[in-house]
Amino acid sequence: MNTTVRKYLTLIALGFSAGAVYCLPYIKYVFYDAMLDVMHISNTQSGFLLSMYAFVCIFLYIPGGMLADRISAKKAIVFSLLGSALMALIFMFTFNYVVALVVWLLYAFGSGFVFWSAILKAVRMIGTEDEQGFMYGVYYAANGAGGAITNAVALKVFDGFSDARQGMFWAIAVMITFVALAAIILLGLLDEPSAKEQAATPESERFHFSDLGAVLKNPAVWLISIVFFCIYAQYSCSSFFTPYLTDVIGFDSTTSGYLQIVRSYVVMLIAAPVGGFIADKLCHSTLRWFVIGSVILGISILAVVLAGPHANGWLVAILTLIPGLFSMCLYGVMFSSMQEINIPVKVAGTAIGIASIVGYLPDVILQPFFGSLIDNRGNNGYTAIFLYLAAFCAVIAVLSVVLFRRFAHPAGQDAPRVVENSAIGDNAIDNSAIENSRVETA
Repeated sequence: MNTTVRKYLTLIALGFSAGAVYCLPYIKYVFYDAMLDVMHISNTQSGFLLSMYAFVCIFLYIPGGMLADRISAKKAIVFSLLGSALMALIFMFTFNYVVALVVWLLYAFGSGFVFWSAILKAVRMIGTEDEQGFMYGVYYAANGAGGAITNAVALKVFDGFSDARQGMFWAIAVMITFVALAAIILLGLLDEPSAKEQAATPESERFHFSDLGAVLKNPAVWLISIVFFCIYAQYSCSSFFTPYLTDVIGFDSTTSGYLQIVRSYVVMLIAAPVGGFIADKLCHSTLRWFVIGSVILGISILAVVLAGPHANGWLVAILTLIPGLFSMCLYGVMFSSMQEINIPVKVAGTAIGIASIVGYLPDVILQPFFGSLIDNRGNNGYTAIFLYLAAFCAVIAVLSVVLFRRFAHPAGQDAPRVVENSAIGDNAIDNSAIENSRVETA
């Protein structure tokens, strides 16, 4: 197979696998009412399942990242996918809440442990230095397609049954099938590093547990983690535009729902690779794109606020799609900045784990906080939410400038030998380190 074709097939398969596997723990997003009906549980119990999953994932990111730096991406990804499919198989034959608690706990190990860091590290190593943004953009486009296709087929199968329990059973069977299929495809596309290649890797380029301290002391890791927090906040909290259109602007829930589908899935397919192209080809730097993109994003959010509740409804609806577009343009290339700030490949999994703990805190912190603003202030709470998001855009721009000036080398340029003020120092990434640690796609 042509090496370029195989590279992009692998990238698409990685993205599709992640999109499919996360349909399982987040099944309530599509099958909310059916899940409550079939399991005979309350809204609170349903919410607790997902909260427990997200909470456990936070504690697994760092050890998972360290393990991803110790074992091959192929083993980590394939075993995680198959393990998640097995957990779903247990759940579909019981639909018992106590069993579900155990299954959702194990889902965290299947998709939030070594899988998360391993798959993002694999994406990084597939591409060269000057195409990192586009690689992650294609990955997230495939991710969105994987989630959309898996949920759409599962929902279609569910609708074919008059009995909700039977429908849920076969809907989950569809999800398991897609996850297992992705694992089989990746089993053929991803290669294990040979013993010769492993032996040829210098000791200084192999991960050691002592490297964790160096990563934790690296200020660039913590600064980029804060940037990730602010970017993911834009992506995650764009969901508040849906109730805003319903409660404030006056759209019916169905129309608002369709607009959210466009904002979540259609935009992901387009915006992620476009963001990667802009970062690589126009800005020649992910951090530069963060600065420009966050300014545009902040202005688009303020435009929604300034338009106000009395503007034409469809004008406001269109304005709410613009933040969705630009937040995905930033989120889709987020992890490509790891290479630019000279995080060595050998500790990439560990660094991703640390950044993920901070970066995905909006799901734990902001969602309930923003919800309370609406509960306490009514429709005025939306204005406060959008102003917070606009302020986060300013933080993205400022910290990206700091990172670019202090720690970064633009894509396609040689990395500095020593990173100023970085505890990693002489381990700055170079092309030989990439080649010796690469996921073989040829």
